[in-house]
Amino acid sequence: MKVILLQNIKGFGRTGDVKNVSDGYARNFLLPKNMAKSATEGALKEAETLKKKLEATSKIEREKAAEFSQKLNSASIEFIKKASKTGKLFSSVTKEDIAEELSKLAGGKIEEGMINLGNAGEHIKQIGEYLAEAELTEGVKTPFKIHVKAMPKEE
Repeated sequence: MKVILLQNIKGFGRTGDVKNVSDGYARNFLLPKNMAKSATEGALKEAETLKKKLEATSKIEREKAAEFSQKLNSASIEFIKKASKTGKLFSSVTKEDIAEELSKLAGGKIEEGMINLGNAGEHIKQIGEYLAEAELTEGVKTPFKIHVKAMPKEE
């Protein structure tokens, strides 16, 4: 079955792409979740114009991402959290926390889905220094450092 993607699907295709998929995948997953629609003649013409619009907006998006990348290039953000004597955090540093701090530095919206923590996984759970990467748009990545420190003990 031929379908037109209505949104980006990581590892599969971008908005406006025409894909040949199995009937079951289309009927049971893509169509009910409004991720795609059947590729009729009218829909194919519509997809073509949609693709042209997306190319124009993606150019603007890439320019904006390059600007953010300049601001964030080799940036360093710091979190101070309560931790045990062994360095394990009582509350982890999440991608949401990191995205919030990066948004402040960049002067624009950075979403948590753009952040790759590498070896740390989904959350940072230990005190230390971490190297992470933000993929601002397809092909525009910028590295940054995260410093997680223990909150000073009250005496």
